[in-house]
Amino acid sequence: MVAKFFRKSLLGKQSPQRNFFNSKVFQGQFLRNLIYTATTLVLLGCTSLMACQPNLSFEDPPHIYYGEDVCDQCSMIINEERFASSYVTKDGTIRRFDDIGGMVIYDQEHSEEVVAYWVHDFETEEWIDAKKAIYVISKETTTPMAYGIIAFNSAHDASRRASEFKGTVVNFVELFSSEILSGFDDHDDHDD
Repeated sequence: MVAKFFRKSLLGKQSPQRNFFNSKVFQGQFLRNLIYTATTLVLLGCTSLMACQPNLSFEDPPHIYYGEDVCDQCSMIINEERFASSYVTKDGTIRRFDDIGGMVIYDQEHSEEVVAYWVHDFETEEWIDAKKAIYVISKETTTPMAYGIIAFNSAHDASRRASEFKGTVVNFVELFSSEILSGFDDHDDHDD
């Protein structure tokens, strides 16, 4: 009651405009406008962030920064282009590997929805679609993680290297079969 007396004495008789600012209608409109403005700003911010990211194409190989990027399987720095491999998942996640065998093992262990696999041609060091590549598996081939798997764009080059390294020539499906890497389970044992 005292507060009401002081408010009337200080403000005098309130005009209809002042009553409007204190009304629930004004407060409701203010909150609606505030929520609308905040939502608009958030959506604009998200759109700006998405526009700044490069377009991800499943037809182009991912970029690897050699000497900087880390292998998703073994967490070592990827240094040698001819052994590097990669794949891209359906949600756009790029996985990078320093050894083709690491890519195969990681894929088998994590069962991600992969849309594109990439490997480097052992001789030209150019990216090739891993599903079209021809592979040579040999314990005599030294690769970063000792899986002994190298890729080729040409069946002739793969056959030549298989003879040289006493290896086996396989395709993509055979490479990903569970038996193919069973002989390389001791790849972590580098003390031989």
